[in-house]
Amino acid sequence: MAKFILIGGGDVGRGSTPYQTGQIDQEAVRLTKKEHPQFLFIGLASNFSDSYYDTMKKIYQNLGCDCAYLKKKNIINNTNIVEEKIKKADIIYFCGGDTIKLKENILSFQLLPLLEEAIKKNVVIVGMSAGAILFCKEGFSDSLKLREEQEGYQFLDGLGNVPISICPHYEKESTRKKELKEHLKNTDKQVLALENGVAIKIINQELEIISSIPNKNAYLVYYDENGSFQEQEIIEHKKISIDQYTTHNK
Repeated sequence: MAKFILIGGGDVGRGSTPYQTGQIDQEAVRLTKKEHPQFLFIGLASNFSDSYYDTMKKIYQNLGCDCAYLKKKNIINNTNIVEEKIKKADIIYFCGGDTIKLKENILSFQLLPLLEEAIKKNVVIVGMSAGAILFCKEGFSDSLKLREEQEGYQFLDGLGNVPISICPHYEKESTRKKELKEHLKNTDKQVLALENGVAIKIINQELEIISSIPNKNAYLVYYDENGSFQEQEIIEHKKISIDQYTTHNK
């Protein structure tokens, strides 16, 4: 039974930032149905993965987890340890950062078969921002913009485990919302747009919204048959068939 928690963004208490994903992290642990789950942090998207892991380790240890870490150096130097850690994990957490870098690393280091096996075994897969896009059909990402390869935000393909299109950080960066509206014109895409502190929980084919910041929401955004832009708030904790949100282009 596939279990995903895909987070639109938010601070995790690293450095002087606030901690904004509390209810989401608690739900990830609850879904394991274990008293002391094994938490594995994979830091392949961020240039600051060490400090990111230090923060997440404290959070998940406080939630009763035993914590482990996989970074690029570990993966290159010892494939046996990589396989052992992934197979042992109850929660696998992918941090935010560069969407392209993350996907390329997953494929080039041949982690995909291990991740697919983990998904089949009921492991809870948590993705933050770039980590969330990774497992979707596609996501509205700033990776090409940050790499100065293209101007603005672009839809990038994920691995497709969850057949939806998402947009993280929907409200934080006002240009992202504006550019998303432009990209959706003349398409029949339906995009799940997540504000910071908001996550999609997916268990098999059922979707549910979790918010850990008051008044932060998820929206279904698209253009209707009359060419009007629609932004429909998705009710928190209401269980919905994921088939309603599958994405495709004209």
